[in-house]
Formats: sequence, C-alpha cells, structure tokens
Amino acid sequence: MSKSPSGALLAGFNVERESKVPIYRQLDASLRRLIMDGTLTAGQKLPSTRDLANDLGVSRITVKSVYEQLVSEGFARAQAGAGTFISDGLDFEATPKIRHPRHKIKPPKIEISERARAIMATKASVRHGETDPFRPGVPALDLFPVKVWSKYLLDAATSDARHNMSYGEVQGNPALRQSIAKHLNDARGMQVDPDQIVITSGAQQAFVLIAFVLLNKGDTVWYENPGHIAGRDVMKIMGAKVAPVPIDEEGMDLQHAIKTHPTPAIIFTTPSHQQPLGTTMSLVRRLSLLNYAQENNAWIIEDDYDSEFRYRGRPLPALSALDSERRVFYVGTFSKSMFSAIRTGYIVVPPALVDTFAKARNLLGQSSSAIVEQALSQFIDDGRFVEHIRKMRRVYRERRDILFDCLTQDCADTLDPQPTDAGMHMVAWLKNGIDDQIAHQALLEAGIETLPLSVYCIDPLDRKGIVLGFSGAPEHRIPRLVQRMSQVLRSLV
Repeated sequence: MSKSPSGALLAGFNVERESKVPIYRQLDASLRRLIMDGTLTAGQKLPSTRDLANDLGVSRITVKSVYEQLVSEGFARAQAGAGTFISDGLDFEATPKIRHPRHKIKPPKIEISERARAIMATKASVRHGETDPFRPGVPALDLFPVKVWSKYLLDAATSDARHNMSYGEVQGNPALRQSIAKHLNDARGMQVDPDQIVITSGAQQAFVLIAFVLLNKGDTVWYENPGHIAGRDVMKIMGAKVAPVPIDEEGMDLQHAIKTHPTPAIIFTTPSHQQPLGTTMSLVRRLSLLNYAQENNAWIIEDDYDSEFRYRGRPLPALSALDSERRVFYVGTFSKSMFSAIRTGYIVVPPALVDTFAKARNLLGQSSSAIVEQALSQFIDDGRFVEHIRKMRRVYRERRDILFDCLTQDCADTLDPQPTDAGMHMVAWLKNGIDDQIAHQALLEAGIETLPLSVYCIDPLDRKGIVLGFSGAPEHRIPRLVQRMSQVLRSLV
C-alpha cells in the first residue's frame, strides 16, 4: 500500500486565509485538481485527517468534511480502520481539457433545429430592463400604485400560503378566473363562464398555446398586415403559412383574403384597435368575419391588447361578444393595463377545448404565479383595477395630445402623425423618403425608442413610418424629446 502523499499535497496548494473563498472550498478544489491531473493516482492513500489538518493549520473537522464529500462523489473511498484512498477506475484522460490556445481556432460547428433558426430570425423586439420614450406598449410604470399592490401580494402570500405557494390550478386561480369573467361582462359585453378562462403568463404564451393546439404544419393563417410581430412569428415557427391580409378603413380586408389566400385554419385580428395602425373594425366587417369563420370551420384569435384605453366614448364590445358559434379565442393581458412584469394574461377558450388547453398549459409550462393570480383577483374585486384604468385613461389622453401637438409643430417637415382615439401608441408617416429602419436606428442612438413600421409587415407597405408609444412618456419630457427627434430626422433627409 502506498504511503500518504503529504508532501505532494502540501506542494500542490496553499491555504489563502485572506481569500473570500472558504478554506474548505480551497481544500476541496485543490484535492480534486490533484486527482484529476494524475498527481494523486488510483489506490493512493490520503493523509489522515489529523495529519493534514496539522500540516495545513486548519480544523480537523474541515478536512474530515472535505474527505466525506470526495467519498460521496466517488473521487475517493473510505476503508474502515485503514484510511481514505483515491478511487480506482477514474479515467480523466478521456475528459476534454480546457485549453487556452495561442492562436485563434475555428469554432465548433453547432447544428440547431429549423424551429430554432426561425426563432433567431424573428423581428420581435428584444425587451430590456430599461425603457426609454417612445417605446410602444409600455404603460406609465411611474404611476402604478406599487404600495397598494404590494399589500395585495403580501395578503396572497400569507392568507392561504399552503395553496398559493404550490403550483396552483391547471387553468389558473379560480377566483381570478371569476374576477376576469365579471370584468369582461362589465367592460367588454361578453358573457363568459369562468371555466372557459385559461390563465397564461401574458398574451404571448396565449398565442403559443393556440398555435400548439390548433396548427399543423402547412396550415394557412390569415394575418393582419401590418400586424402583431411576435404572434406572427409563433405561427411561422409552428410551420404555418402566414398569409398577409391588408388593412383598409374598416379593418382586415376580408374580401382580399378570400380572393388571394387558401381557406385558413386560424384568422388573427386586433379588431378593437388594430396593431399597429389603430383602425377599429366596423360592425359589418366583424359580422362578415364571424360568418366566414363559421361557414369555413376556421378559428379566430382576437387580440384585445389595449382595449381599456379608449379616449372617445365607451370601449367597444369585443368581437367575441358577437360570437354565437364559439369560434373566437379571446386573448387579454394585464401587461399593458398594469405593468409588464406582472406576466399575467388569459384566453377565453371555446368550451369544447378547455381541457385540451389546460393540459397544454401544464405541459408547456405553468409560468404564472399563484400568488400573483390571487393578488390580482382581489385587486380587481376591490375596484382597484378599474380605478387605475380610469386614471390612466386621463393620463394617456394628455400624453397623446402633447405628443401629437409637438410632432405637428416640430416635425412637420419629416413626420405626418396620425390621430388616434384609443390605445397607447400612434403611427407617424415619414416624409422625404426617409427609411423607417434607418430612422429607428438613428433615433435609438439619440436615446429615443421607436419601432419601424416595416417590422410589423409581411408584405411591405407603400409608405414608411414609425410607431411611437406615448403611454410611458412623462408629460414634461415629451417636448424636449420631440425637438431632439426633429433634429435627428432632419439629418437623414
């Protein structure tokens, strides 16, 4: 039997007592390194815990715990009455070593799936932690009642902790589904059974679930052009043929779609406030769309992303409120009406498909929080949600008016802003042949966020424009930002 390699060990490492790394971790790492590089060989006996502790000037308990960890992981074996030995059969020669070559080497070829390549090609914007005006879709985060919301979260975490700290219900919190159903009845004219509602982690997960459940490779999806970016790309990734349908003064051009494209499996639309042009679909067009879906066994996705914010008259009834044949999947989200990090949305699912969607949600990830769901239910029931919406309508209306007036005054030679009676953004057409991608990048470098209208398009439009979110732009900052915008755009002419 070989002797204890105290000398080799002591030469192999030093205890750095001033290091932030605990001594036991230093000892553990050093012993592993000596085993893996072959300094300590199979069958070799380690020093006794007493000897090594004395040699290093550390606690014997520290050495003992390190030995026990090495034994539990298979690096060493303990033999009663004999000591601790390096395990047999360890072949670290076959393990690739980390090398630091002097010359740049060719990176390994990495193959990813077709689906992953489609994800890499998406034009959906990357979300950063910080947001600058005028990024579309960002609510007034500075005006959300954080202290009030925190109390609801605390209550949800403590009042029924055993339930709310688990995975929650497969369709989502029953109380929240009841609260949403009541809200939809009051605000959107919909008669919804709470059992039809499936809670999601925002609208995007809703689109993923719908595509996952309903689409087969090669199916046709009629999609508004321009239209919602991430929803469109999800349909493509699932293998669907996404067919662009232009927008006219009444909304999605149904006759164009019928004449141009095959019968769809799904029709994606934003009837209350078209994303991003802002058109409201007429009643005649809504009824025609529903009739077509019923006659052709097609499903409709109604993305009602910001319908709460209407600045003239009451919010219009949802398309789903007219749907007697249950062909519509109504998708709602709290990311726009409250704050993005809440990551909570929902789908109103036709009754026959509720169980399928609940199981799909369970399989693909229950990524919404049971605590947040419980807090949100109480927030709605206590009237806090409606109170916040009313306040934000006033604020957003003022921010919209300031932005429109400033654009009209300072950017008249480069932009043609379009009035809007709803939503959280407006479209401004570019003048003088300015390209929207170039304008977007130049504004971004100047600290102003926008989105080029072209990223919303499958087929290009005749005109170029930018999309400006006004909801997240404080009133006092808008005039100065628009002046800076004017300077940037004039430099591009």
